[in-house]
Amino acid sequence: MPLQAGAGPEAYRAVLDSVFATEPYRWAPQSPVLRLISEGWDRLGAWIEGLKTDNPLLFRFLLVTILLAWVGIFAHAAWLIWRTVRGAARADRQVALPVAGERHDAKWYSRAADQAAAAGRLAEALQLAFVALALTLEGQGLLQYQPSKTPAECAREARLAGSDQERLRDLVRSLYSYAFGGRAIGLDDYRRWREHGAGPWHAPAH
Repeated sequence: MPLQAGAGPEAYRAVLDSVFATEPYRWAPQSPVLRLISEGWDRLGAWIEGLKTDNPLLFRFLLVTILLAWVGIFAHAAWLIWRTVRGAARADRQVALPVAGERHDAKWYSRAADQAAAAGRLAEALQLAFVALALTLEGQGLLQYQPSKTPAECAREARLAGSDQERLRDLVRSLYSYAFGGRAIGLDDYRRWREHGAGPWHAPAH
């Protein structure tokens, strides 16, 4: 802003105020947390630069260690994803009637589930128990069950009231985690699963 000759102090003050009001001159106090992080980051950078200059061998060792740590983290994450996908695929394939072309009623599968549990085959027992539950729902007109359907498909297609729909989904999630996700299961877990599915089931209100 040009000033005319002989301008007074007020004019100079106005110019200075307009300049210091611009973005580069605006200043706000930094929070203690951000200041601590900034100072720590600066110290870390200075330490790394000093290490690079004073001890190149140790600096290279540090870089290799960090790289290996990141590789390990990504490898572990990939393994977890692979295990989850593989478990879900196995679940979709394996939870069905145990003998192709052979069909029994819900009571038969319920007895077979208890026998498998008593023999210590708890993952198999849960699969049999789910088939018993699916046939029970079919008998009540709440589900059209087919051996080729997965538990997740049964949970989606079951015609249940809201709370019962969520209960069935919870049972399916538990089945997948126990039978195919590697989650440890004991006899008490099996019994709780059976009790959770033993209550009455209701159709949605119209």
